[in-house]
Amino acid sequence: MQRPETRNLKPEGLDILHSGFCSLNSELSNPSLLPLGIGLVGLGRWGSNYARTLLTLPECRLIAAADTNPAARTRAGLELGIAVRASFEELLADTSVTALCIATPDRTHFRLASEALAAGRDVLVEKPMALEPDEAETLAGQAEAGRRVLAVGHTAVYDPGFMALMNGLAAEPLRPRRQASAVRTSRGYTDGRSNPIYDLCPHDLAMAVLLFGSPVAARASCVRTGVEYEVRFAGDALLHGQAEWREPPHTRRFEVAGPGGQTELSDLTGSGNLAGDVRNSPLGRQCLDFIACCCSRRQPLSNGQLGLEVTRCLAAMATSCADSSEWVPLTGVVRRPPSARNCVPVA
Repeated sequence: MQRPETRNLKPEGLDILHSGFCSLNSELSNPSLLPLGIGLVGLGRWGSNYARTLLTLPECRLIAAADTNPAARTRAGLELGIAVRASFEELLADTSVTALCIATPDRTHFRLASEALAAGRDVLVEKPMALEPDEAETLAGQAEAGRRVLAVGHTAVYDPGFMALMNGLAAEPLRPRRQASAVRTSRGYTDGRSNPIYDLCPHDLAMAVLLFGSPVAARASCVRTGVEYEVRFAGDALLHGQAEWREPPHTRRFEVAGPGGQTELSDLTGSGNLAGDVRNSPLGRQCLDFIACCCSRRQPLSNGQLGLEVTRCLAAMATSCADSSEWVPLTGVVRRPPSARNCVPVA
């Protein structure tokens, strides 16, 4: 199996979705190119969403899905009619699979993505791309060295409301002191597979990084089954955020304001909702961007470098939670201390 090398390791501006779709459409109009063969790893809640989305898109072909849970494999085979495999290794051995989508528990993301990249596959890995900054740096380095496409599942950055917000702010004169606020809630997990910092905060951190650039310091405090946090950015911008696991109704809100008092609002109503037009849902747009980049050999909007910035910020927040909510500079964060790895209790 051979895939062409990536020509550019950075997304080409804010119009990457439009240019990516154009590139994809032009490449797939060539009858010598088959739809992209994708393998899916993980058939849980988000894995099932990915499966339904990929099955809807004619630009790709879902070759098979792998899960170690026999019940999940049986359910996917019956409900979705897809081929299933018992292990990641079995899926990786299939030469018709040229790209992999990884939607497994957080703790497995690094190992699976690393092995897939090492095997020459393009990879879309769910957020967070890794639990430790040094692991995320390894993945970004692997993708660059191997000229592979590496996408991270920050679906909120593909929300049409956020895309409009980002394009609108890019057209405005630079403000000396921007502030953003984020509120995000969800049902969460009760099996210990994640915590609210790593489950909910990546979306809002990814949006803030795209708007403000690299974060330089973060602090956070744990509150029941949630977290309150602040992140400072290199240009003196500041993000205030709240994230909590709770019962519905849920809130997903992201606001940006400057010294003039004007506020731009992006209401993010849930990136996992596949009702209606799947192609224009955040998850559908994310998958299309990934497919386009696999064909054109560019990096997507939500790429490995963005995932690395987010992972560094998450580790700083987790460290702050375990250390009296003090500011933690991102430059010094390589790994979270053991006391920070379960800083938010599971309900």
